Amino acid sequence: MSTIARHRVATNEWTLWIVAVACALHATEEYFTGWQRWARPSLGIAVPTATFVFVNAVLVATALFLARTGWRRPILGLVIPSATLVNAVFFHVLPTLIQGRVAPGLYSAAGLYLPFSAWALVGAARDGVSRSSIGTAFVVGSIVAMSVVLGARLLFPSAG
Repeated sequence: MSTIARHRVATNEWTLWIVAVACALHATEEYFTGWQRWARPSLGIAVPTATFVFVNAVLVATALFLARTGWRRPILGLVIPSATLVNAVFFHVLPTLIQGRVAPGLYSAAGLYLPFSAWALVGAARDGVSRSSIGTAFVVGSIVAMSVVLGARLLFPSAG
């Protein structure tokens, strides 16, 4: 075994990469299961397809870029997992429960965002990231998730 391999410490930073890939899979699921149609009456949002695709491409690129920061800059590294966790709960799981029908994107939100985003936050704590950094990342990520939806409502309100 090489010296590098013996001294390498296992971390949970890999979860950041899974969350980044999950962003792409989640956007794909939303697109193909009719999120845009669902969002009009459910969230009061009428996002044009080009904007939907562009915003999600920016999200995936940002998630991949921030995953590289890992625990060296944990607040940045944990913003996307925090935002995706909030997105999963408030914009997929709760609407599904309230409406009594599956919200588009629920399967990737429940199967990827919930477990891996939570694992990233818990894993960061287990790897020694400070609670204040994790808490700050969670607050910032929550604000980002809510701001995207509120911003979309302001920029692309549905007529109905």
